[in-house]
Amino acid sequence: MTHSLIYRLIIMALGIPYLAHAEEQTPQPIQQCYSAVEMPAKLSQLSAKDNRLQILSDRIRMMQDQTALFDGNIEILYRDTMLNAANAQVSQKNQTLLASGGIQYYSPDLKVSSSHFTAHLKEDKAILGEADYQLVSQSGRGFAKEMSADKQQIGLTEASFTTCPYNDSSWALHADKININADDGWGEAWHSVIKIQNVPVFYLPYMTFPVSDKRKSGLLFPKIGSSQKLGLDFETPYYLNLADNYDATISPRFMSKRGAQLNTEFRYLTEAHNGRLQLEILPDDNDKPAGFGSRYLTHFSHSGDLSDRWRASVDFTDVSDDAYLSELGSDYNNQSDTQLYRQASLNYFGDYLNSEIRLQGFEILGNYLPSYAALPQIDLSSAAPTDLAAGFEFNWHSQYAHFRNDSALINSADRLHLEPSIRWPLITPAVEVIAETSLLHTRYQQNTDQDNVLVQKEISRTVPKVQINAKLNMERELSWKSTDSLQTFEPQIQYLYIPYRDQSMIGLYDTAPLQDDYYGLFRENRYSGLDRIADTNQLTIGWTTRLYDSQDNELFRFSLGQIVFLDDPEPIDNVLPDAKQPADSVLASELLWNWSEGWYLNTALQYDSSNERMVKSNVTLDYIADDKSLIQLNHRYSREVSDYEIAQLGFLGTTPIDDKWKLIASYYRDINKHHMIEANFGLQYESCCWAIRVVAKRQINTNLELALNDLSQPPTFDNGIAVQFVLKGFGEGAGFSVNDMLSNGIFGYRRPYLLNN
Repeated sequence: MTHSLIYRLIIMALGIPYLAHAEEQTPQPIQQCYSAVEMPAKLSQLSAKDNRLQILSDRIRMMQDQTALFDGNIEILYRDTMLNAANAQVSQKNQTLLASGGIQYYSPDLKVSSSHFTAHLKEDKAILGEADYQLVSQSGRGFAKEMSADKQQIGLTEASFTTCPYNDSSWALHADKININADDGWGEAWHSVIKIQNVPVFYLPYMTFPVSDKRKSGLLFPKIGSSQKLGLDFETPYYLNLADNYDATISPRFMSKRGAQLNTEFRYLTEAHNGRLQLEILPDDNDKPAGFGSRYLTHFSHSGDLSDRWRASVDFTDVSDDAYLSELGSDYNNQSDTQLYRQASLNYFGDYLNSEIRLQGFEILGNYLPSYAALPQIDLSSAAPTDLAAGFEFNWHSQYAHFRNDSALINSADRLHLEPSIRWPLITPAVEVIAETSLLHTRYQQNTDQDNVLVQKEISRTVPKVQINAKLNMERELSWKSTDSLQTFEPQIQYLYIPYRDQSMIGLYDTAPLQDDYYGLFRENRYSGLDRIADTNQLTIGWTTRLYDSQDNELFRFSLGQIVFLDDPEPIDNVLPDAKQPADSVLASELLWNWSEGWYLNTALQYDSSNERMVKSNVTLDYIADDKSLIQLNHRYSREVSDYEIAQLGFLGTTPIDDKWKLIASYYRDINKHHMIEANFGLQYESCCWAIRVVAKRQINTNLELALNDLSQPPTFDNGIAVQFVLKGFGEGAGFSVNDMLSNGIFGYRRPYLLNN
């Protein structure tokens, strides 16, 4: 019952005239998977703004004690609600209304069938006995020995609640008392027992539960799993809806082999800012020796706009020990991660001037070489038209960085980089030409506190650069599979000249070789950072063709390109892995093809044409069918990763067995080492009102104690099982989708990258 019924009954006690009328019943559809709740057709014609009261009855008698007796097909209409009964009695003296015989109450949100009805008008309260109720806008229903209603909420005693359809008793909540607030979309229950197939499985003295998508504080469904490293793993999250724009989750976690852990998360969101703070702490790890100390993870991320032109961001993660992620796991990093990125930045965006102040560094996990932190790095860049000639632009980029690494031979260094350039762009729909000449000047101040290390403290490098890039955009209409399509052809050519400079006395502070791919052929430098600038006199030739359907969906994309070296590049030094020898002329190609509905082929190849050998390859075949079936086959190959050849074969997928059962599996194997890397196999059952997933896992352990590049030791594995159980519409179901499960692990699922994906 809602407050509009109470108001209606007050007016009714004053003797409002009545009419008799017959009505028909029509079903009103609700969400998929549930039977429609039969609602009177007349209900849809009522308005919450209509304050008129209509009383329809076959007969009425007025008694001397200010009592009105109604009999036969009683129908009361007020605002957007309706009450039907066989008999009714209204006492103006006692301010009560009694009704019996086929009680039916309807509102836009609720339907109730009851044996008898009592309204206490002074208390603004109505009571129904032996009530069957059904929420209309949500999938909730149940029974109560007594149901009471006032303006704010519905109260039930000796009640039950479930989100299952009628004739389905898969699960139900039984409680001594339940309060449901339809406006808030949440309920409360005291002395609750959750029964599955009428068997009690869980008891709580007090709990809250949702009957809509609105947020409210309360227990979320527990996470249950087991593994060799952790033993039984049980986590019970509690959600705190602190305000509309910030919330928190407190998650006690028990691991039978490790002990009790507490995980907390705080989130906030405003119009200009958003952020997250996470703390995980395990005070005493039972699997570690005495005196090991507490184990923890802290994570803080923030991004926000300070004004229209100023923006700030922070991303910081810290762990107590190197093995925290690989042994305990976390939602914020992968178990196989070997470094944690940390940064804080302040950006300014002007009309012609942009700047950034950044602090950044990495926490290295395991037996890997330490890295430098930039404390700080300041970038300043500008681009503006010049008066030299029409269409020319003057660009300026400068950077100052102070690097520190107390474990390195060079403890600290200051780097100042200045890069003025003149640029001439010609951009039209059919032709793109960009010609640019630059002067790159970099000065270093390098310091060490070790007497036996030979370091050139002050060194500078000045390098000119000339780059010309031209591209054509051509298209034609054609018929593809008997449909109108559009094909593009985009040839591209680039000339790049950078002379040789000796850089062997410059330390490596933020520089590493970049990954090669088709788009990497058109880079200015094959290294990240500024510590190495590769000399070259090269011509890059490439082309791309695309195919679009009549709805502008990209169905096909193929790119092919190669660098032609006009002069052999000189070796830069003997420090960087691929700086020892001149760069090879690599033929690079990429293919993305959606040849049929749901089928995607994605390949990326780099082929060394000089030595006639494959350098890198990545081939992925996907089948996606209406979010019901998903299958992916992939193969990865790289000739040299840290002096090792990598060849891996993988499979992941899910497919329905029938309407309710689904199979989930993934498998990845190291072809060269002849062992498995990761495997998952599971079954998922999902009905209209509950779902369960059981997944067995086997995963290679990350051994951070091995020396760098030492792959001679045989691998060890961790075996486990995870169980996830969801009662539909009752508690948290986030993260239950198959894609969420497949995205976890060492190799996560990635969708094929076409423009329409």
